[in-house]
Amino acid sequence: MSIVRIERKQRANLRRGATLLDVVTGSMLLSVLLIPSLHLVTRSQKMHRRLKLHESMLFEADQLLQQRKILLSDTVSFNKAWARPMSSPEPTKIVTDGGLKLAASVLVQRDTRIKSSKLLAITAQVWLDRNRNGRVDTDEPTEQLQSQWGVP
Repeated sequence: MSIVRIERKQRANLRRGATLLDVVTGSMLLSVLLIPSLHLVTRSQKMHRRLKLHESMLFEADQLLQQRKILLSDTVSFNKAWARPMSSPEPTKIVTDGGLKLAASVLVQRDTRIKSSKLLAITAQVWLDRNRNGRVDTDEPTEQLQSQWGVP
């Protein structure tokens, strides 16, 4: 009996992992592309939150102006405001639909820029009162709208 030996060609080992060079190259690409992208995303989210806050404050300031104009559309109310303009702003608190607590003030005074007309200047200011002192501080976000209202 003779034994026949069959030679098989060895296949090249297929590597199923990454070489050290592949890992280093991948890490460099991640650090060059991914990390700055993450910073951009976080900055974009901050800007979006700030924009949404200012948009809410402008909306509330506009609502305060419109409410005051409705009150002043009555001739008796207008004449009373003309005779005794406010010496200091009238403070109020606002809670938005999103649960954000804002401070606001409305000031109605005579507009003396045009001498011949009976105009009232209405100023509405809304701010995020972080320290809850009822005053606008320099580090607090604020929005202010002004309008005029003539005798009805």
